[in-house]
Amino acid sequence: MEHDDCLNLAVVGAGLIGRRHIEVVRNSPQCALSSIVDPSADARAFAADLSVAHHDSLDAVLGATRPDGVILATPNQLHAAQGLACIAAGMPALIEKPVADTVEDGNRLLAAAEAVDARILVGHHRRYSAIISEAIEVIESGALGDIVAVVGTALFYKAESEGYFDGPFAWRRRAGGGPILINLIHEIGNLRAMVGEIVAVQALTSNNTRGFEVEDTAAIGLRFANGALGTFMLSDTAASSRSWEHTSGEDR
Repeated sequence: MEHDDCLNLAVVGAGLIGRRHIEVVRNSPQCALSSIVDPSADARAFAADLSVAHHDSLDAVLGATRPDGVILATPNQLHAAQGLACIAAGMPALIEKPVADTVEDGNRLLAAAEAVDARILVGHHRRYSAIISEAIEVIESGALGDIVAVVGTALFYKAESEGYFDGPFAWRRRAGGGPILINLIHEIGNLRAMVGEIVAVQALTSNNTRGFEVEDTAAIGLRFANGALGTFMLSDTAASSRSWEHTSGEDR
């Protein structure tokens, strides 16, 4: 249902992350869910359950219905093209991370946005976390002294038996999916916020465990602009008792 006194937002993509956005929009007194855009039968039924409009494609939203903005929570491989469509239509958009699945497409999107001063936000929600904000304050206060080295890990197990890589989610097996773009990009955002810009990267990746087109494990070396060095170990095939989701409560 649309309301005149709040932002009407369309959510494009009704998968795992899209439904989190839908939940937040519906629970916010400042927003209303204008429509759900997703060609799947499940999304159509979901929209009917919520009594909101449903569209099969982004074109319908950018045409006659014209909400105040859209949230693009689609597979990574669609972000750049859909972001460019929003820019061309003058539609404000929150684009889920990663903003694109290749550097070239990311640069195209950036150039298009800057050319018209488009209202585009990338979904790095952890940058707005109270945890990260406090960590930045502590570091900037000098309480820890100069940051000379950083060690990070993102280790978790994604069970293939639970359908995470199958059906409408098979895009996670292909180029543009994988834990570097799905998960590590969050950690890189956190590191840049706390330590500063990254100026050099060396990395090894492996798909030995799952055998998918994309990596399942990566070992990474980083150099920051301030001279600090960092290492990062990433895997979505290795169980660990510690992760951002567990310690921050984001998975609850």
